Amino acid sequence: MIRWKADDELNNLLQRYYGGEGELWSRIRNQVTDELRRRGIEGARHIRFRRCDDGYEVIIEDASGYEAE
Repeated sequence: MIRWKADDELNNLLQRYYGGEGELWSRIRNQVTDELRRRGIEGARHIRFRRCDDGYEVIIEDASGYEAE
């Protein structure tokens, strides 16, 4: 499992997304994917977010067992 605090831009997108604003998921997913690439992490991953007092925490879990063959 990998965790990190969302930056200001991602926090803003997540607040809007969870507030009901549509069509933001692809932007959110792209930001997380870009960060994973910067960290040299590839492969299928489950993406979760946890609300904290100071924003959101990004939680990434391996999903290799769910990859399409």
